Amino acid sequence: MQAVNVGSAIEVLKAMVPKKPDPVQIQISQISGDPALRNAQREKNVVKLGMDPSIEERAAYAAELKVALEKAQSDFEAVQGDLRQYGKDKRKAYNDAFKANITTVAVPYEDNGDTRHVQVICTNRYTVQKDVILNNKETLGQDFDRLFNVETTKRLKADGESLLRKLLVEVGISPESTDAVINQLVETDYKVSAVEDYEQKVDSVVNPAAKDVLSQAVSRVSPALKFVG
Repeated sequence: MQAVNVGSAIEVLKAMVPKKPDPVQIQISQISGDPALRNAQREKNVVKLGMDPSIEERAAYAAELKVALEKAQSDFEAVQGDLRQYGKDKRKAYNDAFKANITTVAVPYEDNGDTRHVQVICTNRYTVQKDVILNNKETLGQDFDRLFNVETTKRLKADGESLLRKLLVEVGISPESTDAVINQLVETDYKVSAVEDYEQKVDSVVNPAAKDVLSQAVSRVSPALKFVG
């Protein structure tokens, strides 16, 4: 009887088992046709892709547009400032000459033979530093009431609730004590805004100290631009 070669039989059986593909070889085969991945270089958490003809031109174009956009934004802000100042000056000159109170001037320009306009809209809105104005109320004198509207609001202080609870327990608070109690419970806040015709009234302020306060604490909101046909 012929002896069985166990070792060779085992090798034959092992050879019959399907081999698993090499993961590295799979990855290489997947990227071999992709120039972006094939030539990629990793730097920590950033992968610099290789040149890819399918997107290279669009990337370069996007970079050019970004530079052009930033330059255009910078140029527009400069021109916008010129237009705002021009519109403000012409609006004031017109109002002074014709005793009017117009808020918008339209600056003309030509576009392919058509006349179009850029509107410079000077709204009657001002930013007011209320603390400066309130602290200089005496300096402003009568001009304070002429130039500003003041809204007063009262609210409970942080410890108002606990104080109120104590007061509710107590009985017999006299009417004369009401104001004193309110002052303990309430904080007063002020909102200061310029009157509608501030621009006309401020020109009549004669006190140099008051003029100085107003120049520091009150500024007109920048004009808006509107491009129309």
